This record gives sequence, C-alpha cells and structure tokens, in this order.
Amino acid sequence: MSEHLQHLLNQAGVPPLAIVALLSALPISEVRGGIPVGYALHLPLWEILAVAIPANVIAVIPVVLWFEPAARYLGDKPVIGRFIRWLLRRARKREEAVRKYGVFAVTIFIAVPLPMTGAWTGAIVASVFGLGFWRSLVCVILGVCIASVIVTLACAGVIGLGGFLVPTPGVQ
Repeated sequence: MSEHLQHLLNQAGVPPLAIVALLSALPISEVRGGIPVGYALHLPLWEILAVAIPANVIAVIPVVLWFEPAARYLGDKPVIGRFIRWLLRRARKREEAVRKYGVFAVTIFIAVPLPMTGAWTGAIVASVFGLGFWRSLVCVILGVCIASVIVTLACAGVIGLGGFLVPTPGVQ
C-alpha cells in the first residue's frame, strides 16, 4: 500500500512531507493522521515529527486567537451559528475539568489521540474558558508533543490504540 501511495504522490508531484504537514494541520486527522501516513511512506521519523508537530500547532494558533470573538459575531447567524453553538456546547462539557485542573486538563485533552480530541478542539476549549494566548499555546504544544509520542509508539507497535492505528514496518 505505501509503495502505491508513494508512486501516486510522485506522479502527482506532491512531496510526501507536504501530505504529512497537511494531514497534521487538518482538524480531523491532526498528528493522528500525519504521523501514520509518514510512517507508512517510510519517511525518517525525525522528518515526520519535524513537520507534523509544527503543522498541527501552527494550524490552531488562529483558533486560540480568534475563536471567541468570531463565535460572538457568528453565533446568531442562521447556518454557521448552529455550528458555532454546537462547538460551544462541546467545549463547555469540559468546564468542570478545566475549572478544576486548568491547563493540565486542556493539555491532557489535546494529548489523547482519539477522535474528537486534539489541538483543534483543545484550542476551542482554551479560548472559551479564557486561558489566554500564551497559556493556551503551551497547552497546545505540550499536548501535541505528547500525542505525537503516543501515535509514534503505536505506529512502531510498542503500544496499541484499540485498532485506531495499524503499525507499518519501516521507520528509519
């Protein structure tokens, strides 16, 4: 499979690390998607992590900076307002943990590499609860680094994640 994917990328002129960066920056996949794809493409681990981690962190900086003001402005709009209110409800479900544990709760929430967790949702949570830019950024960086270690260990077959990631041999 990875040879076929590599061949398709080569024909399309897409550098494999660009795919790792894109997947790592997207809200659904994040490093949970970027690292396994880089691993499957037999890229050196240091290159995968050097691209995946910053891509995931940089992608959510606008969320940390502007989610709350954007949500206030867009919250009453017909279509987007419904989505914003859904995001706010999801973020507020974590209120007790954030009030009790603060940055640790947000960091751990970002670090758990499962669906509907990660840097994007964690950045929204941090914004909604007013952690401030620098505290939020530290949570994102630490959480993404921890998630990257967990995903890398899962890809290497050292730990299992309940079938979420299928290890592929060949990390350099």
